Amino acid sequence: MVCYPNPPAFYTAVADHIRAARSEIRLTYVRLHPPTHWGSTEPASCYDTVLQWARDNSAECASVRRIIGVPERRGVPKATYFEWPRQHQEEVKDLYTYEARVMPWSASCAWYNMGLIDDTVTFLSFSGAGRRQLTGFSVENPQFLAYFADSSDQAWGALEPLDTYVTRHSAPTPHPAGPPPAEARRPDPTAPEPPPHKGH
Repeated sequence: MVCYPNPPAFYTAVADHIRAARSEIRLTYVRLHPPTHWGSTEPASCYDTVLQWARDNSAECASVRRIIGVPERRGVPKATYFEWPRQHQEEVKDLYTYEARVMPWSASCAWYNMGLIDDTVTFLSFSGAGRRQLTGFSVENPQFLAYFADSSDQAWGALEPLDTYVTRHSAPTPHPAGPPPAEARRPDPTAPEPPPHKGH
């Protein structure tokens, strides 16, 4: 097991292993703020490395699968977060080596995240109490990775593809069909009375 003293060291190690990956990468991102929130170069470089690996291996039998936890309240994604998955879907829509699915996340805290490289290396990261705190370690052991791979694959099969999720939450809210409520059909008591009908 290798423990990393700080976030830059962790993200640098993840990026190095991603570049050396043979055929399969599984990732999760379950945090309360999108990747664009952090600002430091190492996380951004790591995320760019994932997409670059997918582009470089697009002609091979390669696969990147990423589970994204999107913070929601009552089934509606947080507006401050949703802009990132919307932009991300636009960025990867033609990158067929890369797939993402959404896990609605209603908890008020982040969760641990994992990166599984081929069938050999497992990276685990844990958010701290502070917004930018993160610790992590890696284990190079196929048997250890297999437990997390099984869990990841089960979750993957139950989740909604990113493009479907973005489309569903980007659509305008439909207006309810049917007659107006009774209050809307009642006459306005302040309206003037119509003139009397003149008979013939």
